[in-house]
Amino acid sequence: MSKISRAVGAAMLCLGLLISASVILAGQDQTMPAKDAKKKEQMKADTVTISGTVSSVSDSAITIVDSKKAEHTVAVTTDTKVTKAGKDATIADVKANDVVTVEAKKGAGDTWMALKISVS
Repeated sequence: MSKISRAVGAAMLCLGLLISASVILAGQDQTMPAKDAKKKEQMKADTVTISGTVSSVSDSAITIVDSKKAEHTVAVTTDTKVTKAGKDATIADVKANDVVTVEAKKGAGDTWMALKISVS
């Protein structure tokens, strides 16, 4: 066989493998991303964002008064991420009358657990 016919045969073999792989991938179930999206949507449904002014703060909880004068108490854990003016901070850096935005997730019963606290 000549070199040209070998090269053409190798090219056809490679093309055939690529087409086969494309067919196999196209036929696979594409529900995995949908499951991830559903999980993220469920996570969002279990979280809430509360903005307002801090009325009191301790090592384990923060109480916020929102614009409608409703009071919200949110538990603070060691996993709660606190930022102040865009920089990492601790719950001890949060003071009464600070304006905050809290992202919280539903805890046991009617409690909320703070995931992130951002002090403006």
